[in-house]
Amino acid sequence: MKSIVAVTLVLCLLSNQVISKKHNQDEEHSAFEKSHKKLALSDDPAYGKLEEIQDHPLGSKILQTIALQLRGNESLSAVSKLLNDLKGDLEGKQIDADNERAQIGSQCKKDLQNYSQRISLSINEIKDAEFKAKRLNEAIAVYQAEINEKARQIKVFQAKDDTLRDIRRQDNLDFSTRTTQMKEMVQAFEVILPKLHQVWDVAAAHKAGSFIEEEAINEALVQLAKIGEENPITAMVALTSTLEPTAVQTLIEKMEAIRDSIKESIQAEEEAEAKNARDTDTILASIFNAIESLTREKASDEEALQETIRNRDIQDKRSRDAHAEFNAAKNGNQQRNQQCQEYELQYQQNTIERDKQIAIIRDVQNIIATKIEVVTCFVEENNLF
Repeated sequence: MKSIVAVTLVLCLLSNQVISKKHNQDEEHSAFEKSHKKLALSDDPAYGKLEEIQDHPLGSKILQTIALQLRGNESLSAVSKLLNDLKGDLEGKQIDADNERAQIGSQCKKDLQNYSQRISLSINEIKDAEFKAKRLNEAIAVYQAEINEKARQIKVFQAKDDTLRDIRRQDNLDFSTRTTQMKEMVQAFEVILPKLHQVWDVAAAHKAGSFIEEEAINEALVQLAKIGEENPITAMVALTSTLEPTAVQTLIEKMEAIRDSIKESIQAEEEAEAKNARDTDTILASIFNAIESLTREKASDEEALQETIRNRDIQDKRSRDAHAEFNAAKNGNQQRNQQCQEYELQYQQNTIERDKQIAIIRDVQNIIATKIEVVTCFVEENNLF
């Protein structure tokens, strides 16, 4: 009996050892299969794709969401719906961005064309204003030269006028002095001759000699010339009182001839003076007309000069305004072009990022739909549970 029990116990022990060993072998085999399976799954291209996806912020969030679903043994349908909604939202945003880009691109093109047109117009305005200002400055220089020349000519004519008037006054003064002296001589003769005639009448009544010596007459004329410088009348009276009655007739004839000659000289002087005055007046009138003409021309040139200066100033202001418009349009064009380039760069960056996000979603959807085991393996290996 004891032997049977002992045998039974040995058999039981042996049986348990066999069972335990088999169980361990099964576990080891299962672990090996799992390890082998994981190794096979990690070698799958989808596993590598999931690694790439995890490196992206959106991909990492999607995988964490999937891990939560798997950890809760929940269906991935919610994840699929979420991915579809997210992809649809991204695609919608891309469509909106494309539409916005088209509108902004069109507006940028219009704005840049407008700035370009403003720059072109301002350049043309600058060229036209500077060309006209140059021509007007040349005209101003011509007007100033003509005004200066006319002023010089007026000054020359005025100096001629003053000189001619001074000469005329001096000539008239000399004429007055000469004619006054000659008229005094005539007056002296007019005073003395009647007396001489009386002397001659008395001498003739007494039958005195009718001839006088030529030397006596010449001496009488010399005395008349000497004394007459101070007072011709007094000199003639004094001379007459010294003559012999018989010499009076010859003296009368000489004095009448001198008187008549002086009268002729006075008449000639007066005619010459009148002619000189008329000639001078003619020249003065010509000078006056020349001065008047030059003065009118100078005034006209000065008025034209001021008008030309005003027009030049208008062109200068046009040029300044055009330069200001050019600078404003140029700066505006640069700023707007930079804004458009920055917007385009941002659009391209957003589009690239959005395309990448959409591609990630599509890759995740494909992997979930076709290789969920790879997803589960990846989640487990990366401790996303």
